[in-house]
Amino acid sequence: MGEGVARRGGVVTRRALRRLPRWLTTSAIALAACALLMGPVALFGAFTLRTSLEDLNERSDRERQDTAALAATLVARTISGRGEQLRALSRRVDFHDALARKDEARLSDIFSSIVVGVPDVATAGVLDPAGNVIARFPFDASAVGPALADRDSYAGAMQSDGVFIGDAVTSRIDPALSLVTLSYAVREGNVVRGIAILSIRPTTLVADLQAALSVAGREVLLVDHRSATIASTGQRAMLSPVNVPAGAGQGLASLDGAQRAYVGAPIAGAQWTLYVLDDPARIYAAQRTLVTELGGPLAASIVVAGLLAALLASGWLLLTRGRQHLAAANVQQRELNAEVRGLNTALEHSVSELRALNDELGAFAYSVSHDLRAPLRSIDGFSQILLEDKGPALGDDGRDHLERVRAAATRMGALIDDLLLLSRLTRDEMKVENVDVTALARVVVDELRAREPQRSVEFESNGATPAKGDARLVRIALTNLLGNSWKFTRAREHAHISFGGETRDGESVFFVKDDGVGFDMRYADKLFGAFQRLHSATEFEGTGIGLATVQRIVHRHGGRVWAESVVGKGTTFYFTLPSADVPPRAAVVTEKRAPLLAP
Repeated sequence: MGEGVARRGGVVTRRALRRLPRWLTTSAIALAACALLMGPVALFGAFTLRTSLEDLNERSDRERQDTAALAATLVARTISGRGEQLRALSRRVDFHDALARKDEARLSDIFSSIVVGVPDVATAGVLDPAGNVIARFPFDASAVGPALADRDSYAGAMQSDGVFIGDAVTSRIDPALSLVTLSYAVREGNVVRGIAILSIRPTTLVADLQAALSVAGREVLLVDHRSATIASTGQRAMLSPVNVPAGAGQGLASLDGAQRAYVGAPIAGAQWTLYVLDDPARIYAAQRTLVTELGGPLAASIVVAGLLAALLASGWLLLTRGRQHLAAANVQQRELNAEVRGLNTALEHSVSELRALNDELGAFAYSVSHDLRAPLRSIDGFSQILLEDKGPALGDDGRDHLERVRAAATRMGALIDDLLLLSRLTRDEMKVENVDVTALARVVVDELRAREPQRSVEFESNGATPAKGDARLVRIALTNLLGNSWKFTRAREHAHISFGGETRDGESVFFVKDDGVGFDMRYADKLFGAFQRLHSATEFEGTGIGLATVQRIVHRHGGRVWAESVVGKGTTFYFTLPSADVPPRAAVVTEKRAPLLAP
């Protein structure tokens, strides 16, 4: 009977809802959905905000702790290193001899090695067993003689077998300078012969840390066991007292009338503590920024959830409109697909035309070169016949003119060959494989030696650095580069050419270096242009196309080529190729060959 009553109640409820206006039903459903959606969103947002704030505080504390530990380690290493330098210097035989003689000049000279060029070291010197200054570097007459037995560095060294680190004090010579003194008692057996001292500028211990470790509102502070300031990246006076708890730790402290968050780390080997101080306002600003960044999306999510719930009642309208838009988009997509197919067809047609033009260009270049070679051969042949048959009758000037004509014809032939090679470089199919570029360089140099065996050229190359490329094209590029080095070192009696390479950032970088005539870097932009020459043809032969050929070969491999040079000192060419699939072998091979004798 109870189930029947429940069913009747449900039917009555549905009928009552149907009698209500549609807008009222929609509003009721929207409000219920809003409550169901907004509640979990709000709870999740609050949990996320709290977790993010805790994570921010934890990361901030960890970052300060890491910074303090790193800075403390760097300072400890600096102090330890200076102490080891002082200990090692005090054990030298010449130091003991100079100390026994109280040779002030020699002692100052010995100490100069650990003072000159070291920014954190102010002075170095030696005291006699009574604490009187025997020698000081840099030399200061007023500093030699005064007793320093009242300083803790003297008493500490006398009682210690190692390097003693004294308290920070004000220099008696320069009251504006604060120093920390390292002292080491020089003993023979149990007898103290002297005390070596090294004064360090404590401000330099943290000066280098400022750029690397400091951020806005942060201070790196170094204090001794008296809580006196030794060094600071802020504007804090040296030796001024600091109200920070001694030893390592973290928390909040009142400094300069303001609260500062601090993290401390002890300095190993010294009774010092390094603090990283942060302005709490910076931390609070970060927290406010996080709350703003998360609070905005959270509020937006709640609003969106409410709007989504309210819009559920009218979702069918959006669905209908969505179907209409989808149908229109499908029509537009079909039109775009047809347009893309048309563009692809046009592109394929353009590629075919470009290939045909390339083939025609190759045929034209070959035909032009053939047609040009015939008259060049005639010019050269008839000039030779004229020289042989009518040479005596022509006189010296006539024979010289004909020789120039023949030389010009020869140069023209070489220029035609180089132009043909340059045009084929962009058309020939590449056979990419692993290439031992260093081995190719050695082969090219051997060929150059065979052409001019009388020259003395030292060739040096490093171990094999393989690369990926077309071996034939790479050899052509090396022939031009090494040929240039061979040519432009001709003026040197003993020339030097080196070749090397290494794998860097996924590509193989090679160089060809010589000690030839070099060139002015102001004209480097013209170096790889066709027919561009930086030296006259009367000085050095060539067509002016070799480096353009090199650049085209390197570019076809996806690489780069550039040069550096100094007039009169030589030139270095660099080029890159794709790195090979196998790792390079580490080896060094140096070839030093005497000039071959002509037969």
